[in-house]
Formats: sequence, C-alpha cells, structure tokens
Amino acid sequence: MNKLIFIIVISILIQNCSLNKVVKRHGVQNLEKKSEKIILNQSNKNDIINLLGPPSTYSLGNTDTLIYIERSTSSSKLTKLGGEKLLKNNVLILELNNKGLAMNKVFFDKED
Repeated sequence: MNKLIFIIVISILIQNCSLNKVVKRHGVQNLEKKSEKIILNQSNKNDIINLLGPPSTYSLGNTDTLIYIERSTSSSKLTKLGGEKLLKNNVLILELNNKGLAMNKVFFDKED
C-alpha cells in the first residue's frame, strides 16, 4: 500500500516537471527585426505605432521621443534555486521631429 502511494506521488511530481524552458516575455517581441522596418525621414508616428504598438514609455518632458522595450527571461537550473536568466534586454529609442517623422533611432541590446 505504501509503495502504491509512493508511486502515485512520484508520478504526479514527474508529470508536473517540464523539459521545455519557460520563457517570460515583456514588451515588444522581435524588436530588432521590427526596428529595421522603420525608415528615417519616411516613417511617421502612425506607421511606428502600427508596426510596434504603443510605446513602453515616453521620454521625460518630451513626448516626441518614444521608447520601446523587449525583455525575455528564463528560469535557470535547479542548482541556482529558481533564479532567472536574462535572455534578451533590448531597448529602442525613436526621436520624432515636429512633423511626426522618425529622425533618429538608437537600438541597445543587453551588451550595451
């Protein structure tokens, strides 16, 4: 009887374990590829919002600077006691002129 209960408990625990990594994503997905589609002095604010969605934040005191963020984390190995590993940490800063056209874009990745 004890062996049966033990086997049931172990099988339930094993079924809950997953071999696939769980990746938590925040912000705009594939930010680097999408940012390549923005053409300076041609893409306007409406094109940018249609492509990337609403910005994650605006620059302080200046609504003509749009900031987009992409962040991906994954749970680390069991030996690290469930800590998270940073996979992506990308930031795109877009500056718009007074006509709403993109005049400057700066892309930062996790190494920057």
